Amino acid sequence: MVLSLALGCADLAARDGGHFWLPVAGDSLYRISIDTSRITKPTYQTYLIWYRTDHAMTHLYKGEPFDREIVASLVRCGDLAYKVVSVDMSMGSASPISQQRADAHDVALQPWRHAERGTIEWSAAVRSCDLARARGL
Repeated sequence: MVLSLALGCADLAARDGGHFWLPVAGDSLYRISIDTSRITKPTYQTYLIWYRTDHAMTHLYKGEPFDREIVASLVRCGDLAYKVVSVDMSMGSASPISQQRADAHDVALQPWRHAERGTIEWSAAVRSCDLARARGL
């Protein structure tokens, strides 16, 4: 029930304009930021964290160009594992060219994936968990 409520709020937050993005990792190809205003803790030792990846180069998804991804993920900080809840792809702040959503059942069935040590994703996960803990969540 708690997970369903958190995922429903995650979908609403994707459409909400109020957010504060803090860069947490990046290189010459992309920058990863988190929305510090929407870090929540829907279950014990799991955070719902919104990531924005701004790509330096335009990519194509099903023939449509995008250079930004907004991803809501459940993150387990103890082992830096995550599950993807939603993904929006767009050209900057334009309307999304693709929106993918997982319901609570899909997320529950999804295996936990681990961020590989030393990658930008790993750095972003570590920084996100540090910020969530610093906020007392």
